[in-house]
Amino acid sequence: EFAPRLSFFFNVDNDFFEEVAKFRAARRLWATLMAERFAVTDARSLQLRFHAQTAGATLTAQQPLNNVVRVALQALAAVLGGAQSLHTNSYDEALAL
Repeated sequence: EFAPRLSFFFNVDNDFFEEVAKFRAARRLWATLMAERFAVTDARSLQLRFHAQTAGATLTAQQPLNNVVRVALQALAAVLGGAQSLHTNSYDEALAL
């Protein structure tokens, strides 16, 4: 009854395939851990719920329009990895406006 209420937070970086694999591996690891270690049978407890946020550290102030592509790829990696919710940074965040 406790596990379905847990949720996690992940950061999404620029390595597209690595990020997709990270999220998919986390989901698989969570399901395996809950099933084998804690003998969970409820399907809701086996699902890893997580929020993803694009990495603000990868954004550049010199060419803010390039940040649109960076954030879009990071967001796509999060979606393909199975994120339930997503926060995308704005393209001018590096300028602190």
